[in-house]
Amino acid sequence: ALPINSSNTMFLASASPKTPPLNAKKEKGYNFATEEAYEYSDGDYDLRSLSPSSTDTASDSEDSSTTEFVVTSRKCFLDNLSESKRKLCLKERIRNYCLNPTPQRFDKPSLPAFVFDIDGVFKNGGKYADFGAKAIRKLQKANIPYVFMTNGGGGRTEAQYADVMNKKLAEFDSEMLGDAKYVSEQQMILSYTPFATHLDHLKNDPVMIVGCPRAINAAKSYGFTKAMSLSDYTRKHSTMNPFGKAGCEKDSKVIKNEKETWNEKIKAILVFTDPSDFFEALQVLTDLLLSSRPGEKEYERHHRIPIVFSNPDLLWKTQYAHARFGQGAFRLSLEACYKARMQAMGLDEDEIQQRLGDFVQFGKPENSQFFHAREAAIKRAESNGCSISHFYMIGDNPRSDITGAVRMQGVAEAKKLSHWSGMLVRTGVWQDGDKTMGAKGIFDDVVEVIDEILKKHRRELLSFQKS
Repeated sequence: ALPINSSNTMFLASASPKTPPLNAKKEKGYNFATEEAYEYSDGDYDLRSLSPSSTDTASDSEDSSTTEFVVTSRKCFLDNLSESKRKLCLKERIRNYCLNPTPQRFDKPSLPAFVFDIDGVFKNGGKYADFGAKAIRKLQKANIPYVFMTNGGGGRTEAQYADVMNKKLAEFDSEMLGDAKYVSEQQMILSYTPFATHLDHLKNDPVMIVGCPRAINAAKSYGFTKAMSLSDYTRKHSTMNPFGKAGCEKDSKVIKNEKETWNEKIKAILVFTDPSDFFEALQVLTDLLLSSRPGEKEYERHHRIPIVFSNPDLLWKTQYAHARFGQGAFRLSLEACYKARMQAMGLDEDEIQQRLGDFVQFGKPENSQFFHAREAAIKRAESNGCSISHFYMIGDNPRSDITGAVRMQGVAEAKKLSHWSGMLVRTGVWQDGDKTMGAKGIFDDVVEVIDEILKKHRRELLSFQKS
C-alpha cells in the first residue's frame, strides 16, 4: 500500500482477486464458501473471458431457438410465460445487454466519472452527512459527470429519491443559492431501476410486488399495469398467513372463505425492497412458486415463474452502530425454506435445483447493474460536453461496490472500454481489518476521495477548461 498525504488515506496496489470468503468473525453461522454463494451472481458467463472481437451474442429475431421464457434449463417450459413476445429467457436478455455495452464517443475532451453509492457514503439510514453537499459542489464546479447507484430505493421512484436527496443535502450547503439541485432522476440508479427495461415483457401481465407499501406505486410508474402487492394478495387470501392481522391461528377465530377464488395467474414475483412482513413473505412466496392457485392445489409440476430480486446485500449501514441485514438475508431465507419445503414434498434433486434456478438477481455487484450506471454516466458526460476516461466506483461495501468495480475492470480490459476502479470509504459497512476485495484506495470520506481523484486527473481538467 502506498500512503498519500495522510496516514488514513491510501491507494492500494492494483489487484483483481477472486472474491474470498467473509472474515471469520463475520461469517460465523453462514457457509459462504464461494463468490457465487454470497453474491448470487446469476450469469452463467464470464465477461472477463470475452475477447474484444467476440461475437458471442444472442439473437432476438423471430427464428430464435429460445421460444420459451426459461430461467435456467431450456428443457423446462414456464407454462405461464410462453407467448411469442418472450423470445429470450430473462438471463439471456441480461446477458445480451451486458455483451453490447453503450458505445462512447471520444471526439470530446475526456474527464473521470464518479459512480457513488449512497448509504454508507452520503448517509446512514435517514441521517445525511454534513459533507455531502460540499462533495457534489466540487464535481459540479469542475463539470465532472457523476451518477448515484444504490442497492436501496425504499420503494420510491428515481424522481422521488432525487427530490428527497436534494432537500437533505441542501440542509448542509453553505453555498446554496436558490433551489439547490445535486442530482436528477436521470442520475439515479436504484436497485430496481433495471426492472423498467429488462422486465418490459411483463408489463401487461399480473406480477406480484414484494416490498414496502410504496413499492407498488414505483412498479406502476414503470408500466406494470397489472401489478399486485403482496399485502393486497394476502388480504384477499387471509388464511395463508396464520400470524397476519386476519390470521385464524393468532386470533383463534374461524374465517369464512367459501367464495374465495384463486384467479390471479401471477406470472412473476418482483422483489423491490425488503418485505414489510418477513414471515408472510417467506410463506406466501413459497406457496406461489409451487402453485398458481395454492389454495386449491399445493404443487403444480409444470408451474414455473421467476422471482426477481433487486438487492443481494446481506448487510447495509443504518444509523445503528453495526451493519443490519438487507434483502440478501431475505433471499437466503427464502431459498432455504423453499428448498426444505420441496424436499419435504418428495421432489427429486434435479427439479429442486431447476426451481431454485428461477431466482434471478439484480443489484450491485451484478454486471447488469453496473452497465446501467455506465450508460447513465455516459449520457451525463455527453450533456457536459466530455467523454469518460475512467470510471470510479465510490462505496462502503466491498462485496457489492468494489467487487462490481473489479468485475467491470475485467470487462473493460477484455472489450477495450474505459477502465474502472473501486474506492472504499470508512463511513459505512467497511471497517479497518475487513477484506477490501480489490479496492484501489481507502479514504476517510467521500470528500477525500474526490480530492485525490481530481488531483490525479488535473491535466485532463486543465485541458477541458481550455477547450
